[in-house]
Amino acid sequence: MSTAPPAAGTLVFLQGTGGPDPVPARIIREQLVLEPGLANYTVLNVAWAAGAARDVSVVPALPPRYRDSAAAAELPGPDGGRGLAMAGMDLLRAAAAPWPAASGAGAAAETDTAAAEERVLAGSVQRWVLELVTNAAVDRRVPLTEAASDFSRSIIYYLRRGADARSVIANALRLSPQDAPVILFGHSLGGVAAVDLLTGPEWDAAGMRVDLLVTAGSQSPWLYLLGGLALAGPGKPGSVPVPWLNFWDERDLLSFCAENVFSGGAGIRDVEITSGEPFPASHSAYFTDPDLYRAIGEEVAGADPARGRSGPDAGV
Repeated sequence: MSTAPPAAGTLVFLQGTGGPDPVPARIIREQLVLEPGLANYTVLNVAWAAGAARDVSVVPALPPRYRDSAAAAELPGPDGGRGLAMAGMDLLRAAAAPWPAASGAGAAAETDTAAAEERVLAGSVQRWVLELVTNAAVDRRVPLTEAASDFSRSIIYYLRRGADARSVIANALRLSPQDAPVILFGHSLGGVAAVDLLTGPEWDAAGMRVDLLVTAGSQSPWLYLLGGLALAGPGKPGSVPVPWLNFWDERDLLSFCAENVFSGGAGIRDVEITSGEPFPASHSAYFTDPDLYRAIGEEVAGADPARGRSGPDAGV
């Protein structure tokens, strides 16, 4: 008995921060082939931040000493030095945990003395670690600032021209075949843009198809609580009108859970991914995790084909 071939749908991918990078979309294509039900999907990589500032040198804005090319030495370490600022964070607490309470005669004096000694020690260690990190960062300020600029470029663009970015995404969705399933997959800031689009007026007027929203390592729940989304937020209208899978990893410090934040809409499900990677590698580990694609495949297999349509002919 023959079985029907997997649906030839479209996965519209929205990259997060940083400059344009074709690698995540390529990895997604490779992973979809391995998942039954998703093997025939086409991946559309949307350059929604193509209008962001180009790669420019930050040296003219730095103090004079950094205008010497020798100050732009390569950062050490396999992660390009991004972990430098996080080194010794456990030692940076303002005060250490209190000593166990003493008992008997002189207990109060003994406790006060021990606590005072611990505060002095904690303050000394804190200053030593801060001096170490600051000195290393000062010596490498050019590459650190260049890395920060690359990371922030799309963020700045989205803050200034979010409507333009969402218009690019909406056009990509309109170009996707409307007679087959469409998955909108946003990573990090791309997930924020996706949520903003689906909860904003652009979606209501667009007449485009989205059957499933997928976010991975997204800050949209956090920004919702802070009132930082384009439309949705506490005390404001707006809900996600399509089923939503939100992937998070406890080791990804930029991922957040959505189920207990957003209300209304077609259904939200948080799915935990356990990469075992340290941060920030954990923030991009979603792309190679088979569990992510398995969950998407299961959601697509159980979906109502009429869901996710928008406009007068939507059928919802």
